Amino acid sequence: MKIKLSVLSALLLSCGLGHAASLPQGSGSFEFVVPQTQKKMEVFTYQPPGANTQTPVVFILAGLNRDADKYRDSWVENATKNKLIVIAPRYSEKDYPGNDGYNLGNLVNAKTGKVNPRGEWAFTVIDDLFANMQKQGITQQKQYYLFGNSAGCQFAHRMLTFVPEAKVKAAMCAAAGWWTMPDVENPWPYGLDGAPVDVTQKQLADYFAQPVLITVGSKDNDPYHPLLRRSYAAMTQGDSRLTRAETYFLTAKQKAKRYKVPFNWEFTTLKGVGHNGEKMSAYGAEQFAWFEQHGKFKTQEEQETKKEGGDESKNKDEATGEVN
Repeated sequence: MKIKLSVLSALLLSCGLGHAASLPQGSGSFEFVVPQTQKKMEVFTYQPPGANTQTPVVFILAGLNRDADKYRDSWVENATKNKLIVIAPRYSEKDYPGNDGYNLGNLVNAKTGKVNPRGEWAFTVIDDLFANMQKQGITQQKQYYLFGNSAGCQFAHRMLTFVPEAKVKAAMCAAAGWWTMPDVENPWPYGLDGAPVDVTQKQLADYFAQPVLITVGSKDNDPYHPLLRRSYAAMTQGDSRLTRAETYFLTAKQKAKRYKVPFNWEFTTLKGVGHNGEKMSAYGAEQFAWFEQHGKFKTQEEQETKKEGGDESKNKDEATGEVN
């Protein structure tokens, strides 16, 4: 069921006047007007049966094709199973053009080359949208979960780098093609040296302290994948998404150690999975449901402990350190 509405005006749906707004049960969509720019954004939603204002909210960032509706659809089964409300905003090519507009967060005006005001960043839209949902009474949650796959992961990790104060409860970042390393040893956009907006050591410390799961498929290791960036700077991160994810995680871990600050990230590989958004989405729903119950992500060791003793696949997983 597709429902169009203006969140800023009167998101009332089946509610009477004066009552809190609500999302349609099942799949739907609405139009959100970004406060600072007045750009109109289509937002795809899924509300599982029995959901209410206390149900956890997950924001989904789509990959290269920006097909937010399809990503929403891929979450339906597992969002139902794990009782999660799904919010998938579509960043249009018109309003957020190219890699700069989406992957790099629209930090810079493509025409003038000047830094955009924060309210025009693609990164700040998520908190604006969540705040509006709170205001309308759609959710009483204080924070949200954040999921990004492929280009969506590029968006997510840079959002957390430049806006670590975002109301993110926990984030899962999966299978980015390349990363912005959290250091000033690498030039922008592969690192923070010369970035259009300065990132302080305090901001990095706040980012490192957040619960973040970096994950990638164990078979996402094709060095010749047609969508894998192969520039010199990208290749220094590794020759595949698998090795580049490992490089990013280890770099962040080393920086946190150097700064002597908490590091609350986890790293997992998803066994037998290549570059697959649907399988990453299913895994993300399970991880967020686990986090909601336990206050942490399920690590590979916990995944393996759950298996029955003596199982050959368990022994193999323990040897490789991969998640089934």
